[in-house]
Amino acid sequence: MSRHRLRAGRVLVMVVAPAAVLAVTCAFAGCEEPERDSGPRFNFPVDAPEEDALVAEVDAFSPPRDASVDRALEAEAEAGPPLLVRALATGSAEHPDPLVGNGDHTCVVAGPTRSPYCWGANDHGQLGNGKTGAGTFAEDVATATKIALDETGLPFDGVEELSLAAWHSCARKGDVLFCWGERFTGAQAEPPAALNADRTAPRAIGNFDISRAAAGGPHTCGLKTSGKIACFGHSAFNELGRPNAMDPVCTAPIFYDYHANPNHPCVGTLLEVSFAALPKTTSLVAGEVHSCALADGRVHCWGANTSGELGRPGTGTAELNAQIVVTDPGLLTPLDGVSRLANDGAKHTCALRANGVVCWGLNDVGQLGVDPVALPLRGFAGAPIAGTAGASSIGVAERVSCAVKSDDTVVCWGADLAALGDGGTGSSFTPVAVRGPGGVGLLGNVAAVAPGARHACALKKDGTVWCWGKNDRGQLGDGTKVDSAYPVKVTNLP
Repeated sequence: MSRHRLRAGRVLVMVVAPAAVLAVTCAFAGCEEPERDSGPRFNFPVDAPEEDALVAEVDAFSPPRDASVDRALEAEAEAGPPLLVRALATGSAEHPDPLVGNGDHTCVVAGPTRSPYCWGANDHGQLGNGKTGAGTFAEDVATATKIALDETGLPFDGVEELSLAAWHSCARKGDVLFCWGERFTGAQAEPPAALNADRTAPRAIGNFDISRAAAGGPHTCGLKTSGKIACFGHSAFNELGRPNAMDPVCTAPIFYDYHANPNHPCVGTLLEVSFAALPKTTSLVAGEVHSCALADGRVHCWGANTSGELGRPGTGTAELNAQIVVTDPGLLTPLDGVSRLANDGAKHTCALRANGVVCWGLNDVGQLGVDPVALPLRGFAGAPIAGTAGASSIGVAERVSCAVKSDDTVVCWGADLAALGDGGTGSSFTPVAVRGPGGVGLLGNVAAVAPGARHACALKKDGTVWCWGKNDRGQLGDGTKVDSAYPVKVTNLP
């Protein structure tokens, strides 16, 4: 597989009412749906009034809380205003054909009605505002814009989860999945359509009750409430977790960089993976052309493995069955104790453990936190990245990784492309601290971070969102299209 630039990002924040901070969990076998921990999603109790003060879990990727942390969060909520921005997700892509566009959009869930707001690139309707650039930059938006209505004209609020791919976006309301944007690949669970037949408003995907969702490359996966995983979209590399020999062929410009062939197998219908349900699955992530699940503290991946994406020794053959990620090529010890997982459209994956962040897959610019000259890829998790012990959030885009440290500051490593936030332009395989606005001090009080292809965004605990990097598509959301090496505040959020 040649190097196709396709990226997506997702970072989510858990928010609950003070009366419901202590969660009750159950064993997988004893529940009607998969166990839900404090994992990478958030929950809004239906009996909690909107005016109650909200307690922000530092980030969807933070370790499970103990009682002392719960008490601290309750005290923090009593001392300050409610957190109005509740989720942050960035979807980005890069393609050698300028007519295809570069993705680069960001969305949040904000305000008392939990409505999605998006900004940046809209070349395939991925902002969900009823418009599309139809393969051009004409409808890009430089400030946060609310998605008010779904495709049927009903109010689109009460969103509980966001997941953005390169040119399509998805959101979960209760157990219903909505998607919008490009239709090239069937990644919206409908037959692949002609070019530019974009969905410009959220469309409900029926017959698919889910508790988790992951939009990554040109495919989407969901964790059904039954505990089984189902996927749809591009299937050439077994990223849907099932045989693809009988899948129909679709044609799309985003495939031109795969073996120089625009024709690839795609599935526009909901199909369950061929392997058995993974007990106690708490999250899913979708890579460029592979997928992963976090189940009972271990990571399972399937799909393409040309760059070590599956986290096991050896590369090459794509896998349609879930493979357990290991820590060491000799001992083949399973990676366990994982609390959070980030992949999001990249050829590498990062996981959060108590002792820090570990990563595997492609390392051409140091996105694994190790010297790319010595190790251009790695098919196992390896040692924790220095300085990331106690991190509360992780985010991944292709060729860049970020984490929120225990002191609520942000570090990033890998390709710069103006996304490292340190004012420089060079890549770094060691974590680089993101500077504050105007380059003064460090960006602090951060709850979550979402890097993209050429920019990154962070959600602060006060509910504000800050972005830095390239801004030619309006992806910084500050009302301009002026690049910024340091964080600028997103405008027009409630």
